[in-house]
Amino acid sequence: MSTVLTQHQLETHLNQFRHILSHFDYSSIKNVRFFNLESFLSYMDTIEDNPFQKQYDDLQNELDHIQPYLPFISSKRAKDFLNALSTSTDDEEVEEIKKDFTIKLRHDFINLSRSITTDEEWKRIIDICEEIRLRKEEMLLATY
Repeated sequence: MSTVLTQHQLETHLNQFRHILSHFDYSSIKNVRFFNLESFLSYMDTIEDNPFQKQYDDLQNELDHIQPYLPFISSKRAKDFLNALSTSTDDEEVEEIKKDFTIKLRHDFINLSRSITTDEEWKRIIDICEEIRLRKEEMLLATY
């Protein structure tokens, strides 16, 4: 049986995600700047026992909770996803497409979250995620 987070749980995970992201401490390595999220993620993938691993794991843990409620950040990304699904030929390919777009969706959400500067903008993100949560809840209830 599939479970859906409550509104309170979703908001708590989203706010915890935002807190971790906004307080991410890069000070443990001096004189290093990451040009963008991709360079940071590449560093995370290639350097074992890096000083950011705990924070990164915490961030990923929160993303694991909120993943089903994340919106596509751009209509192009959503269109690309639907196009890829429409041309898939088997279940294995569908799973690979979902895996690939899950990573992209998470990266897009991190980038969006980093660009948000006001509480009103963050509230809008929470509202959008809540709309997705409500639709999932309705679909789950409809199956009973």
